[in-house]
Amino acid sequence: MTRTLPILLLLFTLGGCPAQDVPEVGSGDPATRELRVVTSGGFTAAYNILAPQFEERTGIRLITEYGASSGGAPDSIPVRLERGELFDVVILSRSSLNNLAESGNVRADSRRDLVRSSIGMAVRAGSAVPDISTPDRFIDVLRAATSIGYSASASGTYLSTDLFPRLGLWEELAPKSQRVVSERVATVVARGDIEIGFQQISEILPIEGIVFAGPIPDEHQRVTTFSTGITANAVNTRDAAILIDYLSSPEVAGTIAATGLEPVVSGGQGQSEVTDGFPERPVTFVVAFGVGGSADRMTRMMSTYVADAIGQPVTVINKRGAGTLLAANYMLDQPHDGYAVLATGFSPYLSNTILEGNADYTIDDFAYLNFQWFDEDLIAVNKDSEYTTLPKLLDAIRHHPKTVKGAVVRGSGGHLMAKLLLEVSGIPQENLNLVAYNDGGLPRAAVAGHVVDFIVISNEGTEGIRDYLRPLAIVSHQRHPRWDAPTLAEAMAPTGFDVPTIPGSIRGFGTTAEFRRQYPERFDILAEGFRKALQDEALQQRLRTASIGGRWTGPEESERIMRETFEIFRNYAYLLKVDD
Repeated sequence: MTRTLPILLLLFTLGGCPAQDVPEVGSGDPATRELRVVTSGGFTAAYNILAPQFEERTGIRLITEYGASSGGAPDSIPVRLERGELFDVVILSRSSLNNLAESGNVRADSRRDLVRSSIGMAVRAGSAVPDISTPDRFIDVLRAATSIGYSASASGTYLSTDLFPRLGLWEELAPKSQRVVSERVATVVARGDIEIGFQQISEILPIEGIVFAGPIPDEHQRVTTFSTGITANAVNTRDAAILIDYLSSPEVAGTIAATGLEPVVSGGQGQSEVTDGFPERPVTFVVAFGVGGSADRMTRMMSTYVADAIGQPVTVINKRGAGTLLAANYMLDQPHDGYAVLATGFSPYLSNTILEGNADYTIDDFAYLNFQWFDEDLIAVNKDSEYTTLPKLLDAIRHHPKTVKGAVVRGSGGHLMAKLLLEVSGIPQENLNLVAYNDGGLPRAAVAGHVVDFIVISNEGTEGIRDYLRPLAIVSHQRHPRWDAPTLAEAMAPTGFDVPTIPGSIRGFGTTAEFRRQYPERFDILAEGFRKALQDEALQQRLRTASIGGRWTGPEESERIMRETFEIFRNYAYLLKVDD
């Protein structure tokens, strides 16, 4: 399917009613009735329609400038704010807005999501329109293209640093690819300088001289959320809040949708109306690890009982990879309506992806339903290993660089502990050949099969290979009843080095914070579903048999635990900057 400019112009005539509940501006100094706004390209088409409506409605004059959400171009929004340019309101990708809030350039309490935007492809008008409707056809088009363009902002970064390398195509595509700076990719396509170009659909549609070939396939799509906030040096914060309420109001959603964006309607103050009867369709549990692992087994056991409690079927899907980064991003890209629940080891995995994994999210982007399984890490070697104690293992790493091989789960407490053992013991990080896997099954299989010398991993999921292991230490302040192993402090005592005890995996379930904010009643329904499920003695028996935790902690205590543990990992996460 193609979409051209005449169709776009028709769409722009739809859904353009001004908001009826935006606060009117009272009398005052006219100088205070001006707002300086800077917006990125993803929201520009919608903004250019809504801005005149807002000015007419409120009498507030908007002084608008434009720039990219990210990148080092002189006109990018982050660069302009760092240079001291003055704006009251910024509109850009959520990840960039979060960065600006963390750096103190945007008021953290003012952030609000506006729209979700998908990536599409453009070709020059008059040329053949390639079919990119399936993953295979999409890849064929990439390979056949003589030149490819992508944006210098969020969508282009995703394509060039994530998708193309993940598809194994970057080496092939890089020589014919171009990063387009300070102009629309579709504009370059329209000039004939690039054969095919990728950018947010809303940035493609307004450009003359191109044909919209369609969105990239769902399997490879990355939905970017564009958000708004008030700058730290804003002069007119009152009117800035009025503008943000207007842009996120239900009345303008139709206009926004006509530009190729999906509105995130917040109802002005961030509370959307709760639909009676939630949930009305199946709920999906998104597992951040592979099939068969401990988190997966926990989730599948819980799914049947939670389904009974909430009155709707629960399906389970797995989105493993990058130390829970992929699953977290997948969750944040879903509608914030309660029909997707994240099942993961929230801490330390989520903590470390935030701190060292180039995550676009923060812990503030998630709300925690229940942490039900708390697990210490185990340091262990193969039962036939020559390393009979932890000091002997460390001594070998010290004196025989690169000969000792270890395995951990990427971003886990075990990953950090392996690094911390070397740091505290004065052993260069590069002495250890450390392999970081994306789920727990692979490192366990590796040590059982003599592929690696040792593992640092959760003890509960390691029960199945007990006969293949010699435990060297339990990362805890107390010995564990099922493992004949000293505590970490006891194991390290002969060395004279004091190693901090890092908490192990904390597994459970959560949603997005945006969902909890918009639908607090729905959030409570889900939480109650987990509480009721964990009251079922049949479920508890199954969990005990599988050595899986079944504790009801609740949202508030889970929130406290997550934030407390996050601070611990913040103190030591610098070690993960050292190359494995």
